[in-house]
Amino acid sequence: MNTKISMDRSLRVLGGMVLIALTYFVGGVESIGKTAVIIVGLYGFITGTINFCPLGYFIMKEKSGQRKKVSAENAIQARDVRELEFFSGMTEKEIEKILAYARFKEYPRDNVVIAEGKVSKVLSIIYSGQFKIVKSISANDQKIITTLSDGETYGEMSFFDHYPPPVSVVSTDSAKVLEFDEMGFNSLIQENPQLGIKILTHLMHVTNSRIRALNEQITSLGNWVLQSRQQSRPSHA
Repeated sequence: MNTKISMDRSLRVLGGMVLIALTYFVGGVESIGKTAVIIVGLYGFITGTINFCPLGYFIMKEKSGQRKKVSAENAIQARDVRELEFFSGMTEKEIEKILAYARFKEYPRDNVVIAEGKVSKVLSIIYSGQFKIVKSISANDQKIITTLSDGETYGEMSFFDHYPPPVSVVSTDSAKVLEFDEMGFNSLIQENPQLGIKILTHLMHVTNSRIRALNEQITSLGNWVLQSRQQSRPSHA
């Protein structure tokens, strides 16, 4: 068993190095394709290297044990969340695996859980309650973009792209959420690849839906501005 695991790690490191090298030595590769290959190569190289390092391995195991202990103390079971949108299409066993890496947190009303412009590395699933997504228009003016409630997620954009969030997330009432930090989420994906694909696919659909809604808002705003300009023009006899 140990030999098999060691070979798997060796192949990850070697395969990652080969993929990265190919992007530099093979011509005619589109930039997008090259970027994708580099990302896959780096992922294999880094995860393989981490698993080779005994210290890194024991740290990850310790963190995993701590997360599972926290999850048990939270007393949130699969049956409590299976009706939430995020977990639709998942088995009870898959939900339990996700909960093992999540922290259960409560927020009072009007709490800024994510501040616009301040880096946040937390991905959250709303267990109960409501949050508003707010964008600063000026120093003293803000616009509510949308509201989120049970089963929806927030924080995914800055969680993945490492940029400061372009909006703030504020609780509108007492709320409870399941939160993932970067290490916990990465461990979940590494240890459960098929489940990871389900989660990432769901988050991709969520992001696409929000981009589509934002485009509709921009189009609506543009039409309103155009109509206002046309109405303000003086009429000529």
